[in-house]
Amino acid sequence: MSRFKGWVAAFFFSIAGALVLGLSSVWLNIERMDLAYDLNKLEKELANRTALVSKLELERNNLISPYRLKRLASMYGLVPVGPGQMRLMTGQDKAPDGSQTK
Repeated sequence: MSRFKGWVAAFFFSIAGALVLGLSSVWLNIERMDLAYDLNKLEKELANRTALVSKLELERNNLISPYRLKRLASMYGLVPVGPGQMRLMTGQDKAPDGSQTK
């Protein structure tokens, strides 16, 4: 009789083991799919941001183009600076409290 009990116990342990392995396989597959969806979402966001950066660079280059700036300057009556009219501010002339000296 004890031999029969051993077989029954082994049978139930093998069923329980198969059940645990099956459930863990399903859980891992669900986690893998969740990660795949998250990765897809992040890839789309990266593509959108890359496209936005490209558009912004194009807009920036358009705004600072010399031809456009020259046209706007002539429209507003601006002329190139003469000798002695330009001052470069390097930031070294600041007082410790942040105010300008000179």
